[in-house]
Amino acid sequence: MVSHFLPQGSKLISKRTYNWISFIGFAWAADVLFLSILKLADIFTGSIGMVLSEPIMLRSFLIQVRTGQVMLAQTFAGIIIAIWAQLIKSQVGARVLTFFAALSLLPPALSGHSGSNSQHLLAITSWGLHILSVSLWVAGVLGLVILVALQSSDLFPAVKVFSPIALICFICVVISGVVNASLRIDLFNDLLNSRYGLILLSKIMLLIALGGFGAFYRTRILNTLDSLSIKGVQLFTRLVGVELFLMALAIMLGVVLSQTKFPTPLIP
Repeated sequence: MVSHFLPQGSKLISKRTYNWISFIGFAWAADVLFLSILKLADIFTGSIGMVLSEPIMLRSFLIQVRTGQVMLAQTFAGIIIAIWAQLIKSQVGARVLTFFAALSLLPPALSGHSGSNSQHLLAITSWGLHILSVSLWVAGVLGLVILVALQSSDLFPAVKVFSPIALICFICVVISGVVNASLRIDLFNDLLNSRYGLILLSKIMLLIALGGFGAFYRTRILNTLDSLSIKGVQLFTRLVGVELFLMALAIMLGVVLSQTKFPTPLIP
């Protein structure tokens, strides 16, 4: 992701960086594979040991069940990303890899419980856009953190390029989130009267705060980074740190939402 908003010809992306990408790719593959074991154990209300003792059952889950197929596809995607990162020779190659990595985030949208909705196409489209927008937004902010940590002179041009991208991601996250939520609950009646609605409302408030942070450093901080003044960089670093914290909270709430049944009234 960082390669997309670095100046052309920047030398920041090094072999060490690609080694880290490979490590993350393999870690992602291992993580998804482990999650598939946990998912299967949850389905059969068993233990991890039980799943590992039944390799045929695990294989059937990964090959024949839609959720398992998605997890298997993402496992292979992580491995491909890890290997591909070692073969990259240019920023163009890095950008193609970023595009592939972004596409590999979409399969879960095809297997979630949104798919059972009568408005199937709208549900999976909005969910896929939500996943992709959140991932690109978070990845971009993490990329800026890397530039700050390296005290790179590319920080200002990178922030300048990423700023409109972050705005687009924010808009897409909000719109796709509202559309997807409207397919699940009655936004007017259930938002304050159900656990699902209250969690969703908390996530909305966090997104509003994130949008405010983005607008603040676009209008107030950007110019101070042009000269890489210590004060400007320090303020930017603090803001991005808070932004990442809020992002982590919003993602955690998103995970909780995905495991929460559609509206269960708080008051019977």
